[in-house]
Amino acid sequence: MYSKDDINKLYREIAASIDISDDMFTAAVDEYESLGKWIDENTPQYQISIYPQGSFGLGTVVKPITDEDDYDLDIVCQFKEQYGLTAKQLKVDVVKPLLLGYKKTSRDIENKRRCWHVEYAEIPNFHMDVIPAYANAKLKRINITDHDEDHDTYDYIGSNPSGYITWFFERCARQQKRLLDSYMKEHGLVVASADAEEIKRRKIKTPLQRVVQLLKRHRDIMFADDDSGNKPISIIITTIAATLYQEEDNIVDAMTNILLEAPKWINRNKKNGLYYIENPSYPGENFADKWNTHPERATAFFNWVKQATADLTGNQLYQMSRIDMGENVKMCFGEKTGKTVFSKAAEECRAGVENGSLKVDRSSGNLSTKGTVSVPTTRHYGQ
Repeated sequence: MYSKDDINKLYREIAASIDISDDMFTAAVDEYESLGKWIDENTPQYQISIYPQGSFGLGTVVKPITDEDDYDLDIVCQFKEQYGLTAKQLKVDVVKPLLLGYKKTSRDIENKRRCWHVEYAEIPNFHMDVIPAYANAKLKRINITDHDEDHDTYDYIGSNPSGYITWFFERCARQQKRLLDSYMKEHGLVVASADAEEIKRRKIKTPLQRVVQLLKRHRDIMFADDDSGNKPISIIITTIAATLYQEEDNIVDAMTNILLEAPKWINRNKKNGLYYIENPSYPGENFADKWNTHPERATAFFNWVKQATADLTGNQLYQMSRIDMGENVKMCFGEKTGKTVFSKAAEECRAGVENGSLKVDRSSGNLSTKGTVSVPTTRHYGQ
């Protein structure tokens, strides 16, 4: 049997195991900064900035399921102004040659709707989705290139990726401050604001961020063999989770609230009977617009939420044996993740028995540091 604290600890460890490592995070930062420096040096006629958006900016990256898959590194290539360029000129005539000239690609650069998908032979483990854009200072947003593949036309559309990141962290600001204060106290740190930002970016993960990571991995596993195109997209998962998050201080409560409320919230927010999930940083943009033309995508999303609710919430979790929980974790988050997390738990259990910190809970019979009956210290000698 498991307690709520046990499940929270388990979810924290699962999330940590699927998070990007410090080394890989540093490598990603190095790569986009290197690309930005190279572009800056080779475009004296333009002022350009390069910065991450999406999961790297939100702190919700999850590892690829297999070692053969790459991390997605979403990057905005932002020009200071339009420089008189049409959307096609900006994307095809200016940005594409820059990306091709940076390093040797391992495959043809791919023209996707709003970005260039590029894979560099010299950059293992990552591929880049580079979004050409220019700043619209008057409207405090950016305009990004949009390629209509059906008609092969280009246009600019508004966006606000940095505003989305700001909104996301506002949704968990209280918990982030609590965790930052705790981290600094624990490590005896007194740091400048810039250093505090770096700590928040690298060392602190709020319950909201962890829930998003866990939900994304659950989705990845559930749709691993589904090539229908109906797999729920991360921006919708993230937006709904952040909208429904109530600054819970633990993963279990946050997860439960978000999953139980999501279907009701989606249906309440329909407009004229159509699905409408608004971009909180760019009013008028509907993240669920494709659901209205492809209703099977909405069906897939609701089915996934139902499955995630059954798998990740509810009293049945507390009744599971250790073996059943191990199988549940493997089913929900992948075989490799399950083995990693439970191998670590087994090692902690062994160490706890040896040093006498583990005790038996009289009511459940479980081992924990909060039990009342000491476990006889064990030493393993020889084979």
